[in-house]
Order: sequence, then structure tokens, then C-alpha cells
Amino acid sequence: MRSRYAAFSVGDGPYLLRTLHPEHEDRKLPEAEALAALTDSARTFRYMGLTVLAHDTTDTLSRVLFHARLFEKGKDRSFVELARFRHDGVGLRYVDGDLLPATRFPKDTAGLDFPTFERLFKGASGAMR
Repeated sequence: MRSRYAAFSVGDGPYLLRTLHPEHEDRKLPEAEALAALTDSARTFRYMGLTVLAHDTTDTLSRVLFHARLFEKGKDRSFVELARFRHDGVGLRYVDGDLLPATRFPKDTAGLDFPTFERLFKGASGAMR
């Protein structure tokens, strides 16, 4: 997760594309289009920090709950995401995630865990997948 966040911050589209699981929606796009969208995020946002709040791994799935701090033209666009990764035979790859704007959580997200996030996500309108 940390390496993907760093790649977003510097616009490393090829790395971001390589670390997407084959099941990810962006893999259905033409490669040039997917690369442009992933690379453009570095120009759009200022990445100010990442905090991993929780993680777990089973035989088939890894989950990472994290708080990403980012800004767009001075506006706080931070979010909390429950990301899912699956092994593709080479390594763990990003499949998808559930996102909520960080404004849905207290400023200090240190105590946020999977059950709390899932409860808030289910009750939230405007949640993103």
C-alpha cells in the first residue's frame, strides 16, 4: 500500500498499472488511457501523508485500512479506504476498495478498525467504491 501511495504522489503510472490485479476495472481500459489517468493524479493532488490503520491477510485476500491525506487546489480531499489485494502468482495486486471521505471520521483516525469502518461505510451515503 505504501508503495502505491508513493507512486501516486510522483505520478508513476507504469508502476500503478503493474500493481493492479487483473480483475481491477482499469485493466479493461486501453493501456494508454489507464496510464494517463493514473499518472495525472500526481498533477491533480498534493499527497501529504499515509497512515495504515489496520491490515490482515488470509490465504486469498489481504486487506489494508488506511487514511490518505491529499489536497486539490487547497481543498482537503483526504479519505479513508478499506483496500483489497489479491495474489496474482507474482505478488499482491490491488483489486478494489471502499472509500469514505475523511470528513466522516474524527480528526484522529488512530483507533479506526475494520468493524468500525464497515459499519460507517454501510450507513454512509456518498460512499465510493
